[in-house]
Amino acid sequence: MVPSDVVRSLGWSVRPTLATIALMAGLGMTTDAQAARLQLGDVSFEEVSGNFQITGGSRSPDFYTLYQDVTGPDVNLLMRIEGFEALYEDGYVGIRVQSIVRNLTGTPWIFFDHELREEQTIPSPEADGLSFAQGYTSIRPFTSDLLPLANEVIDVRDFVNFSGGVVQPGQTVTFLYAITDNSPDDRFFLLQRPNFQPGGVGFVNPTPPAPEPPVIPPPVVEPVPVVEPPVVSSPPIEASPPVETPPVVVENPPVEPLPEPTNVAAVPEPTTIMGAMLAALSGIWFKQRQRQDSE
Repeated sequence: MVPSDVVRSLGWSVRPTLATIALMAGLGMTTDAQAARLQLGDVSFEEVSGNFQITGGSRSPDFYTLYQDVTGPDVNLLMRIEGFEALYEDGYVGIRVQSIVRNLTGTPWIFFDHELREEQTIPSPEADGLSFAQGYTSIRPFTSDLLPLANEVIDVRDFVNFSGGVVQPGQTVTFLYAITDNSPDDRFFLLQRPNFQPGGVGFVNPTPPAPEPPVIPPPVVEPVPVVEPPVVSSPPIEASPPVETPPVVVENPPVEPLPEPTNVAAVPEPTTIMGAMLAALSGIWFKQRQRQDSE
């Protein structure tokens, strides 16, 4: 809650803490998934129009936490808020809101607009006393986990528009902001619009993400059994009979007979000649001896 004399700059996280959840039962929280009206202490939050549901909430010293599911197709989500008059008696002029919204529309969100209204169909002007804590700089910047850029305009209408990211179908986004109301009327309205772009553009229709291609597992290839070839035993080799080697007959070539001696006179060997001469001389000598002996 925002005190009337000072707004404390409290550090806030983008998700509810366990301590916040523990306060659910003791601080008037309802968790009925079909709840059309949520009472948190003196302040109530009620669905008015649009395809959304307030599924639960809690109250802590730091935040009023709201849980919502948005189904569409009508995303002009109008909520009635009452009970701020009781806050004034406790010295508070506003509350800090932690809005946790789940995207069940089937379409991604790239903008999310929050607009305050004193009446259902009339935007809140600057000087009506109702605002997103206008002038309280210590509790800024307003933040979001998936759409981190906050754009505020207060001249023509009081709104805070979050962008700079994407909230895919099925995802949950958290917004943190504050609301103050100094008007005499105890009731006002909060209009929430996913994919509403400021600056006169209006609703945008981002292309939904392409479905993930099916993951086809690779076919299971059965291993081919390895068939060993049959072992064929060779027939026994019979011993061959010994091969008899025929005797090798060496035939000498025929010896031709020597030719008969011709009439050509043979030349005697020198020794033969000497022997003949000695024999002749011996004969001569023997005859002379006999002649001498006979005389």
